[in-house]
Amino acid sequence: MTRTFRGLALAIAVPLVLSAAAACSDKQGGKADPASDRPTVEVTAQPQDAQSAQVAAEQVFDNLSEGDWAGAWDLWTDEAKSAIGKDAYIDLVATCTGQQGQYQVTGVTPVNDSTATIKWTHTPAAGTSAAPGQSTVKYQNGAWKFEPDPAALTAYRQNKCP
Repeated sequence: MTRTFRGLALAIAVPLVLSAAAACSDKQGGKADPASDRPTVEVTAQPQDAQSAQVAAEQVFDNLSEGDWAGAWDLWTDEAKSAIGKDAYIDLVATCTGQQGQYQVTGVTPVNDSTATIKWTHTPAAGTSAAPGQSTVKYQNGAWKFEPDPAALTAYRQNKCP
């Protein structure tokens, strides 16, 4: 019985020791794959809650305030993106002085697990009084995406400033 146990122990221990030694010698000898020591990153879906919906809308508004038209368009829903292509949107919205200024989310109302209504105000760069607005955010492919209000989408389809 002792002999069987020793044989079994050696059968398990020897491969473990050899593989550990090989791994150590590869790293010490500089032969390790450079990607093997990088952390693994897992992409996870955003939570489907009102707070995450609000954060998504605020990111779009921050992009608009900063003149990052491409960044704003990238956060749109698939439906909204179909209204106008990215390059056409960037060219158009850069001429829409009414889009510039500060935005503030004033309310978030969940419609269901995948849709929320966002109420906001916009104060144009000229400093005139704030105007209210309303948009929708939808949960698509694990992330909240922004959908401009229907009037804005109609204007974009016609290559006009909303």
